[in-house]
Amino acid sequence: MILGANLPYRRGAQMTQPDSPVIQPVPVRKGARLESIVTNLRCNQNCRYCNRRAESDDLAAIAPRAVQAAIMRALAAGAEEIRLTGGEPGMRRDLVELVRIARQSGAQRVVLETNATLIDGPRAHALAEAGLTAARVNLVGPDARVDAITQDAGGFARTIAGIRALLQAGLAVEILVALTQSTRQLVVEMPVALLAAVADVGRPHLIEATVPTDMANQSERLDYPAAAEVLLALDAACRALALPLRLAPDSGPPPCLFPPRRGLPHLYTLSPGTRRRENHRQVDACASCIIADRCSGLAESYLQHFAVPDLHPITDEKARRRLNMLRPLPDQIAHELMTQSVSADADGTPMFDAIIRVNFHCNQSCAFCFVSTHLPPATDAAIETAIRTAGQSGARIVISGGEPTLNARLVHWLQLANSVTTLPVCLQTNAVRLDDPALCHAVVEAGVQQAFVSLHGATAIVCDAVTGTPGTFVRTVRGLDNLYAEQVEIVLNFVLCETNLHEFPAFVQLVAARWPKALANYSFVAPSTDLVPKEKRLIPRYSEMMPQLSRGLQWADELGVRVVGFESMCGLPLCLIPEPFDRQQLQLTAVGHDTGEEEFVKSSECMKCTYNDRCWGLRKGYAELHGTDELHAISET
Repeated sequence: MILGANLPYRRGAQMTQPDSPVIQPVPVRKGARLESIVTNLRCNQNCRYCNRRAESDDLAAIAPRAVQAAIMRALAAGAEEIRLTGGEPGMRRDLVELVRIARQSGAQRVVLETNATLIDGPRAHALAEAGLTAARVNLVGPDARVDAITQDAGGFARTIAGIRALLQAGLAVEILVALTQSTRQLVVEMPVALLAAVADVGRPHLIEATVPTDMANQSERLDYPAAAEVLLALDAACRALALPLRLAPDSGPPPCLFPPRRGLPHLYTLSPGTRRRENHRQVDACASCIIADRCSGLAESYLQHFAVPDLHPITDEKARRRLNMLRPLPDQIAHELMTQSVSADADGTPMFDAIIRVNFHCNQSCAFCFVSTHLPPATDAAIETAIRTAGQSGARIVISGGEPTLNARLVHWLQLANSVTTLPVCLQTNAVRLDDPALCHAVVEAGVQQAFVSLHGATAIVCDAVTGTPGTFVRTVRGLDNLYAEQVEIVLNFVLCETNLHEFPAFVQLVAARWPKALANYSFVAPSTDLVPKEKRLIPRYSEMMPQLSRGLQWADELGVRVVGFESMCGLPLCLIPEPFDRQQLQLTAVGHDTGEEEFVKSSECMKCTYNDRCWGLRKGYAELHGTDELHAISET
């Protein structure tokens, strides 16, 4: 949601406006495509579980011109990432040239899949200079025991040397592990040994696991229950090292294979519209699963050799939220780490806020939250880069989460933010932990001048029902008392939903009585992502909420409470703003077409409205539930 809410865009008395902010929200890539190009089928290793290696190649098919033509066809068809794979691409003498051609021809990313045994320092640097983006390296164990699996004496040592060379060349390295009968005991030991072997030159970006089921060597197949136990152990090892682990998008087991409360939702990339995988089918248990719209079920090749395992259909809404991933884990973290919002200050000047999420987890559980609270935090280096970039852009820095007060380095991040901007630094929080006066004072001492605080009710019984966390209302109130005593500028955010809409008038009265200098911000549930259930119980019609909103605004007018939120993406369509507010008195900024076109919709009435260029219209999720008949054109001069 837009944070701006008319907080003063200043530090002290000096008004500052960014000339050309460079922070931009990370776009959701529509139709992004990855194309794998098989450079050859021969390989210098002979892994027990491999189903792709061949003793010889069709020389015409792997001739330089043929492979280059395959790259060009893929790019012409819209591929953005070219993945060079085999066999072992490192056996090609023209590998560097293939990378260069792919990049020069328009590939945004070129990735090499390799065992790295044929990569030394000079070759790694040549690949980097040619434009290689990353290397995905096969490694299934911690030491030379791997050689018995790859049937390549000395191969493990050469792979480690190759990984070191790639890291020294500045390339991102991903580790690929296949979970099979021969690797199941080794892969869990691999992360610790690998990080120790490369610690002086860098560390891998992540580990990607796959559970192959289509193999010539049937004795290597691992059933899904056994694979799940290996994944649980591997995940524990990776977590201890802060090393991301994911499951290959085209691999099982499905998430319902894990027992309740032992699942690994962060391993999966699932969202509505996820393309069903070929040669997979859903089984009887899938009928009651709430993620059946995005899960392909079980591989036919698995079912040919194993019985249907015990499955635990996903029926819990929290579990569904945790499985909602638009992209692989590292990309999802990067996507949500920093976003931009635009609003206006009290003088109508555009305000650009860079919202930086220093962690994603939270100590409350609001059903309408659109943050991926199941994500692990970004690295400290990534957070620091985001803060410095925001400062350089001239945007106001908003430290947010999840719940940022859960971050052990919050004071450090606030101090860093203050060192790179002349604008006030804002903290977006539920203030639960700020009931501790010492923490609140430390946060203020670190430079917080503004706080945007969630308070979704006027009583504990209602507020705690909205946040799903009993006992936190009283703590938020004490936290607000502490912020108010520290003379922090406060905006209290009340998200109207079915559960709390009747308390909005009492909320305004509470603000007037307890924090009279604070601003009251109203907003509506934003069904902008699949994380927010598109249900009428959570998102009632505006017309149903209007009586309580109007009553609350009347109280605000009588008590002198300033209510804001009309200008934000989470506010009302401007044609629905009730009395006594005069639209002409609002400080509205133009809504850029490309800013909201993916998320908002307008009706034919909007095209005739005086405020069309300054109004967001309706969220698409809202329009899907309730239609657009509430909108009407306004004619004002």
